[in-house]
Amino acid sequence: MTPKPPKPNAKEVQVNNPAQDVANFPRITQSETSLAHFKDFILYGFNDSNNGIVGVGIFNFSGFAFSSDLGKHWTDSGSLPVNPLGENSGDPVIAVDRNGVFYYGQVGLENVGGVSQGVISVSTGTINPNKTITMNPPQVVGQGQNPVNSALGDQDKEWIAVGPDANRPGNEALYVVWTDFITPTTTNIRFSKFRTGIVLAPIIPSKTIVVGGTNFISGSFVVVDKQGVIYVFYEEIAGGNIGRLTIGVPNRTIQMIKSTDGGNTFSAKVPVSNPFSAAATDKDICGRPSIGVDNTRRIRMNEFPHATIGPDGTLYAVWNQGRVVGTTTFIDVFLAFSTDKGNTWNRVDVTPNNRPFSFFPSVAANTKGAHIQYNRFNDPAGVGGVGNGTFGIFMKTFSRITGLSPEKMISTRFSPVPVTNPSPDTANCYMADYNQIITGPGNSLLHSWGDNRNHLDGRDNPDVFFRKTESKP
Repeated sequence: MTPKPPKPNAKEVQVNNPAQDVANFPRITQSETSLAHFKDFILYGFNDSNNGIVGVGIFNFSGFAFSSDLGKHWTDSGSLPVNPLGENSGDPVIAVDRNGVFYYGQVGLENVGGVSQGVISVSTGTINPNKTITMNPPQVVGQGQNPVNSALGDQDKEWIAVGPDANRPGNEALYVVWTDFITPTTTNIRFSKFRTGIVLAPIIPSKTIVVGGTNFISGSFVVVDKQGVIYVFYEEIAGGNIGRLTIGVPNRTIQMIKSTDGGNTFSAKVPVSNPFSAAATDKDICGRPSIGVDNTRRIRMNEFPHATIGPDGTLYAVWNQGRVVGTTTFIDVFLAFSTDKGNTWNRVDVTPNNRPFSFFPSVAANTKGAHIQYNRFNDPAGVGGVGNGTFGIFMKTFSRITGLSPEKMISTRFSPVPVTNPSPDTANCYMADYNQIITGPGNSLLHSWGDNRNHLDGRDNPDVFFRKTESKP
């Protein structure tokens, strides 16, 4: 008998425990979400300032929660274990292998060979017989070119994936990409590869796969197809750091490289996007590109890509981008797809008629199409931009046959932008850098995001949420 498909959630569920915010006030931020599932078990990672107490062996910004019933109920498990000479700095990315071992990627500080250095680390996790999860201490999976000079955060903007290993047929590998900010010029993209399992064994140690040179490169994202071909997407900004701080000029592109030999070598870059402008309206208030309701309620903006691979092998990538028409800035979400393993790309404006800003896109694909989740400002008066200052979570589905579906609201409430400048407990102007959507069992979609609908002691309270929906053609 064919099992019944999982029922969608009628509305979202809060993932983090609000009692922890009360106990740890004013450290109350949860944001920047990622998740993976093994059957009905979901591991959900998020930045969490509850345990953000400064100190080596203490500081922990890497929160996690789990659900054993496909998201109906959640257990907030606090933060990952911290190594005695380490720090966990969040930016979670969750992956899972075919045996149900979970991988929680993060930015961190670790002591390697007597040298304290900024690293990328992974905490592995295994499901217990009682349907809880045990997360293990972080293991270093990424180091910079100059470890002695690498401080916390100098190895940053990581992404991880688990997929087939082209060099070991029948086996999977853990793939890691990130940005090295300690280079002689601007930035480089680094890569490493490990055997899967609770204890990680290196196959390819940390190495540079893209040299920034005169360009600023960051926001790398890795996916692996059924044949073990590795695809790495990233944002490239002409003009180095000066270019990064430039708005209103189409000096940005999304690029892709790939490896067909298990990560030993990578191809020349292929442009995924056309040139575009920063997804921002100001660079001075935050000292970097940002949008905002006013000078205190700001959102720093990047244009980092997310990517996925459909069941038929089609590659999909999404990003947000700015365009300036006269004196008006528009911020749209774009989708690109490739049916020839990334050699050529077709591009679709996901939000062509949206005057309000759209941002934080993520994409998941199944037999029903490519499902693009994104944040969008609420604009009942039709003024565009940040609208009435609140935002919701939305989704569209793209089919190569029928095109884009109508927009669907995933969150059931709109959220204000909190005061982030100056920030009460994170980096200035920070309201996360991404959310994530993934495919679930059957045709279900699993959505994760952060918003600020709740309030605590007079403050907007950033919390994290989950919803399961059912994809339709």
